[in-house]
Formats: sequence, structure tokens, C-alpha cells
Amino acid sequence: MTMTRAMHRPLTYLTTIGVVSVLCYFFLDLSQTGEETGEDSAATEVAFDGYSEGINTVFYNENGDVDYTLRATRQFHLKDQSALLEKPLVRFFENGVSTWNIVAESGLVGGNTEASARLMESIRLSGDVEVHRLDDYGNSTVLSTQLLDIDPNREILETQDPVQMVTASITHAGQGMFADLNRDEIQFHSNNSGHYESQGNHADTEQ
Repeated sequence: MTMTRAMHRPLTYLTTIGVVSVLCYFFLDLSQTGEETGEDSAATEVAFDGYSEGINTVFYNENGDVDYTLRATRQFHLKDQSALLEKPLVRFFENGVSTWNIVAESGLVGGNTEASARLMESIRLSGDVEVHRLDDYGNSTVLSTQLLDIDPNREILETQDPVQMVTASITHAGQGMFADLNRDEIQFHSNNSGHYESQGNHADTEQ
């Protein structure tokens, strides 16, 4: 599966919008530590240093165009500059139009205190992860898995978990996947199976 797509440049800056942003050093309710020991509560104090609701982070390319966005219903910020996300939504854009949309139950944004705050190094999504694509002709592609690693700066998706891909004419399953969204290329590692339905409604099975 290969289609031409313009390459993106490194990100230049970002904007973060939070409905609520407060320090949560004790974080008792959200981390469910009310019944834990004092030692466990102290560990939570060290791990979490902030909490936000309704976050919307927008990343721009060097031309000032939206490159991708990251939304979540909640974000728990950690001391190592990483963050836990609840109900994350990642959207990649091209020429102002959303191209790939990725949703999941939870996520972890990788952090690095020595790296530029303008760059997001990695996003790990877990739990009912779905990758949606609608091309210029209205053809839909949906990838489903339980764990997905995203390199947002290179628009690379990777997983070692089982993956299923469904399009208008293809149903494919495999173990592990590498996807380059810039080039619209998807590679499945092993245990490939599925079927292809041609325009004549003749289904061919692949293994």
C-alpha cells in the first residue's frame, strides 16, 4: 500500500490549551491512594506533579501549518517530564486537512528533560487503539491493535502486538506492524492472513 504524500519538516513550536491545570502533589483521589499506606502515597507525590483536563496540544511545522495535534480528556504530568493520558486522540494533518486520526483508551507521552520542549519524542497508546484514514476518494482504512508506539516527528507507527487492517476491499491480520504515514506504507511482520475482495466480488484468501 503506497501513495504519494508530502514530507513534513521538524516541528518548530507548540501551543497547549488546558481547561484546568493545578499542582497535585498529593493526588489522592485520582491516583486512588486513599486506602494505600503512607509509603505508597509518598511515592505518588514524587511521581506526579501536575494534572490537567481537556488538553489540546497543537504542533506546527516550520511553515506555520498544523502538523499534528494531541488531545486527551485528562493528563497526569510526571516528574520526568512524561505524561499519562486518558482517552487520547492524535491527529496528523497535511495542507490543513486531517489525514490520520488515532484513538485509544490511554497513552504515555515520553519526556526528556534535556530535550527541547518543542519536540514530543514518543507517544505510546494502549487499549483499543484504532488508526483511521480517509483518502481523497472517500476510501476508509482502519487499523486496530492493543498497543502502538508513535514517533510523531517522523510519523512512524510501530507495534509487536496483533494488528487487524480493514478497508473497503481488504481484511488483513498480522503479528506486528511498521507504518510510515508520510509514505502511506504499512508492513506486517508475520502470521499474515486475510482476504481481498476484487471489484467482481470474488474474494481471494491470503496467508
